Amino acid sequence: MKQLLLIILSTFLFSYNCLSQNFEKTIAMHGSTNRPNQEARDDKVNPDAPIKDILKLAKIGTFNSLNPYIIKGIAPPGLKGLVVESLMTWSPDEPFSLYPGIAEKIKLPKDRSWVEFKINKKAKFSNGKPITNKDIIFSWQILKKHGRPHTRSYYSLVNNVEEINDYTIRFIFSEKSNFEMPLIIGLMPIFSYDYWNNQDFTKTTLEPFVSSGPYTISEIKTGKSITYSKNKNWWRNNSKDSLGRHNFNKIKYDFYRDKNIALQAFLSGEYDINIETDAVRWATSYHANSKNKITKKTFLKLSPSGVEAIILNSRKPPFQDRNVRKAISILFPYDFINKILNHGLLKKTYGPWDNSELAATSTPSETTYKVLEKYSDIISKEALKNINKKELDEREAIKKSISMLKKSGWLLVNNKMTNIHTDEILSFEVITNQNRMERLLLVWRDKLKKIGIELSIKVLDSSQFQSRIQTFDFSAIIFEYYMSLSPGNEQSIYWGSWAAEQNGSRNYAGIKHPAIDEVINKITNARNREKLIQYTRTLDRLLRAGNWMIPLFHDNLHRIAFKSEIQIPDTIPLYGFNPWTAWKK
Repeated sequence: MKQLLLIILSTFLFSYNCLSQNFEKTIAMHGSTNRPNQEARDDKVNPDAPIKDILKLAKIGTFNSLNPYIIKGIAPPGLKGLVVESLMTWSPDEPFSLYPGIAEKIKLPKDRSWVEFKINKKAKFSNGKPITNKDIIFSWQILKKHGRPHTRSYYSLVNNVEEINDYTIRFIFSEKSNFEMPLIIGLMPIFSYDYWNNQDFTKTTLEPFVSSGPYTISEIKTGKSITYSKNKNWWRNNSKDSLGRHNFNKIKYDFYRDKNIALQAFLSGEYDINIETDAVRWATSYHANSKNKITKKTFLKLSPSGVEAIILNSRKPPFQDRNVRKAISILFPYDFINKILNHGLLKKTYGPWDNSELAATSTPSETTYKVLEKYSDIISKEALKNINKKELDEREAIKKSISMLKKSGWLLVNNKMTNIHTDEILSFEVITNQNRMERLLLVWRDKLKKIGIELSIKVLDSSQFQSRIQTFDFSAIIFEYYMSLSPGNEQSIYWGSWAAEQNGSRNYAGIKHPAIDEVINKITNARNREKLIQYTRTLDRLLRAGNWMIPLFHDNLHRIAFKSEIQIPDTIPLYGFNPWTAWKK
């Protein structure tokens, strides 16, 4: 009898774990979405916006491929979102929520060991052919085999794909999966099997392909411009979800060599909207003499600052040594640069999640101690110290920097910081694709020179820069990481050990640290918001303590300039303004 009861109980528990809720329209990483029974992703649009001729935008750099899903080549903006649609659509007004896309509904069990998507029977490609399970399975397979490193890593966590019926498909995850995987699959871009099965997905291409999104590729001038035209056959053109989001028959991106040239083009009326990321340029360069009347608007940022930083490549000397990394970091003159170059308009960045509840607090939490206690012998003691945001004056900084270098065998000999074992002079190069960064680096170079450290600076064009960073061919770079309010699997791309030697990953610092790997795993498997916050704060501490990067500055405002005939919403989503939601009077 007891045995029978145990069998019944175990069967019940198994069934309970595997039973899902009913199909739902939306899914959130934690908790529920803002609009669980609605299709609209946010209300920060004008649903009554008229459809007009063309929206002209600008992009810095160039492009030589139309495939943004592989390592090779540089792709233009707009392909993701305009041309290629995903199973579900990310909400820009919530930490991490998905709403209907190609899939009209989603279902999953409490343990998130699998996920089912019900495909909208109306979903079609731009050539009129229906989107089927065959296309979805093909998209998963091709990205798992040939996609970028992080994509291959994510999709390899799918053990099996089952076709429940003609319009329902289930992804079953491996035991090594994590809590975020249903959303990761929900964001999977969908390609046409009929088109791509006859193409080499691994090669760069400038051939327009079949669209699953609201626009198609209509005109290309290689490296100079790309134009998207409204997909008149898009199956969601008249849905509530699409109203106010795509208000132009055409969207054109023109490419410029640098931001100053692009700004002059904007002031001359060459394009319609300029999202300004330079506070100084905003204050000094937008003048009344432009050919077109310009409207300027600012919005308070409500999402994490992210981090623009000098990334130090710890794969290569001298940055394999943390003492060296910290020594040169100490000598970065934040106050001077912000006052002289930034007109005091920016804030010093301490970590990737500044300006949010995810940033490390001054005192480490009990959670942080608990997670890191077993790594006490290999992590910097600073990870468990109270955070001190006081900047040293120049004399103190020099003294401390020299002291740290001495610990690693570097001494000042004949005004050169010299390794006592190899007679090597301490020197390194920073590469960037931003002209504006050269002045900042020159100031830092002067400070480093005072203790005999040689810094060289190289400004590259976008293609050269991309080529170098894809293979980690640098000592140091300037790069910007954008952060969400719901960190997840992307953190392993930025800081995970597996990504350190994967060409095309974004672990530019070459971080390989078991404590960081464990914390990232805890982040991706956090079952509630509070745990996510605590684990992210722990990761923030580890990144700061490791000195793999020198965070620069951030702005707490979104700054948007646009022509007088352009209008934008009065409020913008949590993650900022999307120019595609603008409209013409």
